[in-house]
Amino acid sequence: MRLEVRCEDRIGMVREILDLLVPYHIDMRRIEVDSRSGCLYVGFDDIEFQFLTQLLAGIRRLRGVSDVKTVHYTPSEQEQNAIHTLLEALPDGVVAVDIKGHVTMATSQAAQDLGVPLNELLQQPLSHYIGSVAFERLDWAHLQGGVTKRLRLNGQLTLLEMQPFYVTNENAQRVCAGGVIHIHSAQRLGRQASSLRKAPNAQHALQGFLKPELTKSSAMKRCLGFAKAYIATDSSMLLTGEFAVGKKRLLEAVFQYWQEQYLEHEARLSFIASASVTPTILDEVLKKGGWIAFRDIELLTDACQVQLMHWLQEQPSRLYQDEAPSRVIGLSQLSNEVLRQQDHLRDELYFRLSEFQISVPPLRDRKEDLLGLATDILEEACERYNEPFIGVSKDALATLKMHNWPGNLKELESCLYQARQVAKSNIIESEDLPLELNQTMPIELIEGSLDKTVKAYEAQVLRKLYPQYPSTRKLAKFLNVSHSSIANKLKEYDIV
Repeated sequence: MRLEVRCEDRIGMVREILDLLVPYHIDMRRIEVDSRSGCLYVGFDDIEFQFLTQLLAGIRRLRGVSDVKTVHYTPSEQEQNAIHTLLEALPDGVVAVDIKGHVTMATSQAAQDLGVPLNELLQQPLSHYIGSVAFERLDWAHLQGGVTKRLRLNGQLTLLEMQPFYVTNENAQRVCAGGVIHIHSAQRLGRQASSLRKAPNAQHALQGFLKPELTKSSAMKRCLGFAKAYIATDSSMLLTGEFAVGKKRLLEAVFQYWQEQYLEHEARLSFIASASVTPTILDEVLKKGGWIAFRDIELLTDACQVQLMHWLQEQPSRLYQDEAPSRVIGLSQLSNEVLRQQDHLRDELYFRLSEFQISVPPLRDRKEDLLGLATDILEEACERYNEPFIGVSKDALATLKMHNWPGNLKELESCLYQARQVAKSNIIESEDLPLELNQTMPIELIEGSLDKTVKAYEAQVLRKLYPQYPSTRKLAKFLNVSHSSIANKLKEYDIV
């Protein structure tokens, strides 16, 4: 229980209040004075309502007391909890020690880094857990600018940032009371730097797609070549690709890059669900400006298709007008051929939108990018959940490459998220993947012969892997077999 007593700031006030608590045998837990607000706070265990009423009445009768009421917390408790919440939200661990090097405060991440339960860490000498630094002998007062020390902590490369902190005494002098230690692991620093590189500024957004490990496939290189070229145009666009191939993310990256290039920071990218668009809504949307992306463009009603087609016809060659969008983009999971069928887009609108076309390749056509994509997904997941990075073994990568990925990037993400939960080490193995063999490559007995079936399966595996490892030596090294064995098999199966 906490009481807030609004009163005069005079000598003896605290003593008079404490004297009132004695008859009720109250064990004081906290007493706090806030001179700025003219309040005094007292904290103790809950008492019966009858006694509380009598106590409040007694306090109100004291000279200089203007009000008294119960509150949930004191100002210092509020401040301490806010600071603790902030520190716990930091990606790295924080520890505070007193002048003698004993731990007075620590975050959960710090306890994890030190390899000790948080409740066992408090009030213990920090040197017990970081033996290479004699915290009890540090002259904190002379570390004005702080000091940084590089060391290994539980086998991990770690950077300690140590800074003294001060309190003000009754003579208004700043007195050193101990130090604060910020524990940075090299692994977390690397992930944080990676996150900064992925920050949503315009240029880096598109460069995220251009990382060599994500664009080894010719299909993705071709797609990104078109995407970069589109930035310099002013036409509408048709952006197609199967479910979860990354159409929205690619368009957002292109838009952000365009904003930076042309200083169009006021422009906005809007995604509109075509199925819910009426002629009135369409008219309002077209007047707002920015880039307008119509999801599932084929679901626009015929009336809206005609309206949009007429609007596009009436626009000048450059669409950078005060009340006109800079671009109109149609998004669809359907192929161009299907979109032109009579029950989908009108031909006139199709050709208006397809002044510029980009088709985002499905994951099955990006097998060379799988390792980079898997690493990217796992890095992001480990960063989000503040866990050590987990990689993918060669066998697991081979299994990923043999799968057809009908769910594209979403399926890959779900697959890896599950695998990282069941992996027994910091490497995902093939058996950790929630993919069955019959999901990756159907097998049927050929002419009733096991030998012919095995050879056919082996040939199919090698045909899938050879484009990613286009030499007998590279493929032999990946499969961990002899160079001559692979060379003979590639020749036998007419792969080379």
